[in-house]
Amino acid sequence: MRRILSAILLCLALPHAPASAQEPDRSPVRICDDGDEWPPYTYYRRVDGKPTTEITGFSVEVISAILGKHGIPFSIVLPPWKRCLASIEAGENYVMALSASKNPDREKRFLFSAPYYQTHYYVFYAKDRFPQGLKLDSQADLNRYRLGGVKGYAYASLDSVDKSRMILAASYTELVKMMKAGRLDVFAEDYEVMAGLASIGTLDVIGDAAIGHAPLPGTHPNPFHMIFSRKNPRGEALRQLVDEELESMRRSGQLARLLAKYVKR
Repeated sequence: MRRILSAILLCLALPHAPASAQEPDRSPVRICDDGDEWPPYTYYRRVDGKPTTEITGFSVEVISAILGKHGIPFSIVLPPWKRCLASIEAGENYVMALSASKNPDREKRFLFSAPYYQTHYYVFYAKDRFPQGLKLDSQADLNRYRLGGVKGYAYASLDSVDKSRMILAASYTELVKMMKAGRLDVFAEDYEVMAGLASIGTLDVIGDAAIGHAPLPGTHPNPFHMIFSRKNPRGEALRQLVDEELESMRRSGQLARLLAKYVKR
């Protein structure tokens, strides 16, 4: 009897892990992403060619599967990209975004998940100025041209390009207009996103007869990650949860099946 009583007292004395350490926080998660859309990963669903208020895409399905498995509600909005990043960095309205590439500055400002998809850089140019196409042996050859880009984007894989000289536009649509107007020569962007924009009827760069395109030599696939706030205390917990579930989705093949639904090879 004395031994049983001692065992009971010992159990009562042992510290118990709080419920919050055993179970994920199930309060709503507020997510933001690029207001210019990032199809086929994050974009507004179209009906008869017109955007609805429903946000869909590969990345949306991935985070829905992860948070839904744990009963965690969430909301996604698409403000301007720079505003989204600033809010996550400050730990204010939004705690995470669905798609971002790495660079040293961003790694200081945000927590990153494991990569869960990748894109491939193509170079786009105006055929009237380059009727024979571009002669590029490496991405460094882009420095010979007036290179355009979109404000706020990292272009992390363009590590041989002088990005300080890039001519920046507010959006992809403006970028194309600037090139056709002769204000820049070329731009390098993710082929999958350009194809995604065409598929939803927003901007068809690939099918534009006035624009040439080709794979950009000397670039590796561009990995994308979810990012999380360093200042919001929930950021690290969400990063760990997402990484665990992404690995599980990889092993089961679920991630590959979802990607094949949106990115046709």
